[in-house]
Amino acid sequence: MQFWNELEGRTIDGRHPLRRLVRSEGRRAWFESEAGDPHATPATLSLTEALTDADEVVARLQAAQSMNHPNLVTIVKVGQVNLDNTLFVYAVMEHIEQSLSDVLQNQALSAEEGREVAEAMVGALTVIHQKGMSHGHVEAASVLATEETVKLRSDCLQDSTAGQADDVAGIGATLFHAFTQRKGLSATDAQINRIPAPFAEIVRSSFARRWNLAQVANALKPAPPVIQDVPPPPPPPAPAIPPPQPIAVKAPVKTPPAYTPPAPVVAAEKPPALAIEEQEPLAARRMPLALYVGLGVVALAIIMWLVLRPGSAPPPPQKAATPAASIPAAIPAAPPPAPVVPAPKPAAKKPSAARPVQAATPLAQPAASAPAANGRAVWRVIAYTYRRQQDATDMVASISAKHPNLKVEVFTPPGRSVYLVSLGGDNMDREQAAKMLDKARSMGMPDDTYVQNFAE
Repeated sequence: MQFWNELEGRTIDGRHPLRRLVRSEGRRAWFESEAGDPHATPATLSLTEALTDADEVVARLQAAQSMNHPNLVTIVKVGQVNLDNTLFVYAVMEHIEQSLSDVLQNQALSAEEGREVAEAMVGALTVIHQKGMSHGHVEAASVLATEETVKLRSDCLQDSTAGQADDVAGIGATLFHAFTQRKGLSATDAQINRIPAPFAEIVRSSFARRWNLAQVANALKPAPPVIQDVPPPPPPPAPAIPPPQPIAVKAPVKTPPAYTPPAPVVAAEKPPALAIEEQEPLAARRMPLALYVGLGVVALAIIMWLVLRPGSAPPPPQKAATPAASIPAAIPAAPPPAPVVPAPKPAAKKPSAARPVQAATPLAQPAASAPAANGRAVWRVIAYTYRRQQDATDMVASISAKHPNLKVEVFTPPGRSVYLVSLGGDNMDREQAAKMLDKARSMGMPDDTYVQNFAE
């Protein structure tokens, strides 16, 4: 819008120049700037027009500044400044290179990149919810890249737990957009089944508000590795039993009968042993030889039977089974849809793109009730803020022509030189104003429409 462009080139507190307008969203805009240090470190500056709720905006930004988390954009400084008689609240943040919505204009994310985005959102939302706050703006335009880290924007936090369920549902919608390059999502969308696991179930269950943040975080944990059952090693083989050795049977020594040698002969005398052998009968000399042959045949038969019998050979030694290695669980991954415009795939750590695009306006929360001067609280629903009365009157006429039941009127707070476009009249209590706020947003009023107590 032209009003924000007019601020380019101005300087905040003499230290933070407003360079190029990055994007605007309702009453908030982002500019390229510097951190204000001697090194002129690049930074991003968030500027919020706050005519009636400056203190509440400052308190929310300071709460975000105190949160130190690697997946939450760091806020360096918070302050207030007047530009052209208009009060602004500014937040100097670390330099932001691009948003997820920029990347999705060219291609969808891979399973690895989707896991990095999902873990960053869960980590940032966990610390936000633990502080009793909600984000209120979980979408692709709020997922940002700073150097090598994926982070969630922090200048739109709401001081209420009422929006925490919407934050979890926003995780599912953002992942669906990341894998399909489509923003629209319904619980029965067939494209959910094409998203790789475990993200399909995260999208389905978080968008349907069946899961809380802890369940989403648990689904992102890697599955334990599958360990195959390893059979016990077989017992060692029994030692081979050697075949029985044949038993040598000695033939009985037959004692020769007593013999009386003959009378000595003059001729040479034979040895006594030979004389004994010659005197033994023939049958007695053949008996030991036959016995030896028979025993040898029996022993040979026994040896052949032991060697050639079935199953006599000892079993070959079995090789010990090698334990199977652990097989890590595999995550089935379906190929992402083909990109509309081919482009080089960004690195897993930091997707590549050029410039952030405009995001939707974060939901404004009702301001805290201020004590009335005379005890009467006047709650109003404020949709637009103008510095010229004619502009506010024209807007009232335009809205009344389309939605006459919204009771649109111009309201000027006491002591202020601004003109507010008020919805629902001035006879509402806080509950009636909250209902009117929901009704106005459902009929197309700006997302940053808010409730304010103007005590009389």
